[in-house]
Amino acid sequence: MSRFSLRALGIALPITLMSQAAMADLTPKDVWGDWRAYMEGMGYKIDATEAASGDNLTVSDINLNFDMPENEGKMSLSMGTVNFVQNSDGTVSIVLPDTLPMKMTGNDGTPGGEPFSMTMNYAQTDHAMTVSGSPEKMTYLYTAGTIAMDLTQMMIGDEALGRDFAKISVKGGSVNSTTTMTIGETRGYEQTGSIATLAYDAFFKSPEADEPEVQANVTGNVNGVSMSGTGVIPLTMTQGADIRAMLAAGFDVIGKISYTDGTSNFDVKDTENGNYVLKTASNGGEFGVEMGANGLTYDVAQRDVKINVTAEVMPFPIDFAMAESGFNLTMPVSKSEEPQDFAFGLKMGDFTMSDMIWGMFDPTSQLPRDPATVIVDLTGKVKILVDFLNPEAAAEMTGAPGEMQALKLGNLLVSAAGAKLEGAGDITFDGSGPAMVPGVGNPVGNINLALAGGNGLLDKLVALGFLPSDQAMGARMMMGLFAVPGDAPDTLKSQIEFTQDGQILANGQRIR
Repeated sequence: MSRFSLRALGIALPITLMSQAAMADLTPKDVWGDWRAYMEGMGYKIDATEAASGDNLTVSDINLNFDMPENEGKMSLSMGTVNFVQNSDGTVSIVLPDTLPMKMTGNDGTPGGEPFSMTMNYAQTDHAMTVSGSPEKMTYLYTAGTIAMDLTQMMIGDEALGRDFAKISVKGGSVNSTTTMTIGETRGYEQTGSIATLAYDAFFKSPEADEPEVQANVTGNVNGVSMSGTGVIPLTMTQGADIRAMLAAGFDVIGKISYTDGTSNFDVKDTENGNYVLKTASNGGEFGVEMGANGLTYDVAQRDVKINVTAEVMPFPIDFAMAESGFNLTMPVSKSEEPQDFAFGLKMGDFTMSDMIWGMFDPTSQLPRDPATVIVDLTGKVKILVDFLNPEAAAEMTGAPGEMQALKLGNLLVSAAGAKLEGAGDITFDGSGPAMVPGVGNPVGNINLALAGGNGLLDKLVALGFLPSDQAMGARMMMGLFAVPGDAPDTLKSQIEFTQDGQILANGQRIR
């Protein structure tokens, strides 16, 4: 998670907190006081003018300032005026203007770095935000007919970049969100939300007149967006962008975003390297993330993905599609004496290409053009030896950052061009003796592999001229050394075994 995204989290939560009805009374002072405590706990310095009128509270000229770690620069944000209104039922309404100007300033983080500033308008219609509950447990409910975020000005140094050089516009429709915040020794939250439609339009153009002109326009839309999340945030973090400090203080979050369908269009004009257009579409997907002291997990999936690329440097458009695509990664982030879990997964299901692409290397259709699939499912145990989130420890690292303890190949599947390779296995690593690979103990266990259609594919590659016949002969000899015939024609199977005493056996035959 980048520093920018963590700062954005600290800015966005106070703007989008939402809730349901509750029994206990709240006051505007309670709600604003918790907003302020939250932002100051994230490391922001708050300047604001508070004016009470009866039971109500108006907070104007809100400015947030943040000193980035390690003297890498500063960030500031202006939020304008927010009204906190006491309701007769003990709830508090947060009244934001229809248009909320927001200004962000900073620099690029280098010594004497060039300053920049962005001014954006956050606009909303038919909106309402209500807070209920108690000072220890507040529930926020937010609804809006439409929301929009537009870049109105960008400054780099003393140069203003108008809309001819930079444009960002994001628009959403039918927005609903509910968030419950529980304040104790830490801050816990539970959040759900939805946006029926979301569209974006961004444009950037290189401002340097003496360099080749490059401009990019990115547009797209996403429908049926739903969000959910739970987590724990420490009450105080002196450096809100210091991931290591946040984890040590108890930071632990789980979040998921899904959507029903979406499209995107990347239009790049480059006077030096040529123009190209990239179009994508998908029929829904999910993005999940978990982050805490126990590790970091990403899980991404999409359905019915279609991609089209048109470029000046290519003689024809490139089209390909996948019925399923996915990626998952789990990794530990903290040094530990005990082995920790890790995982890696990749899926490309029913991958297809256009006949025009096939025709480039197989004009006579000798290769089967059935959809291709690649699946990799790995899990295991690893011991982390270095606290790599600590910059000083990472800089002093001389060897491997960790030791592999165990590796399980849950599933390997590669199916393409009429051939199919499958595999599974389970291996542990013994670090007590000399290792075959530095930093990795000797493997103990086995891997089972099965290949169907391998010889037929080699024949077709030789016929197409992609593979010389002598190299195909060598490949067949290697398969003969490591595999035995399967139960059906043109099938091979192999069991690779790693023994405790360092031997490697292929189907019982020693090869090391």
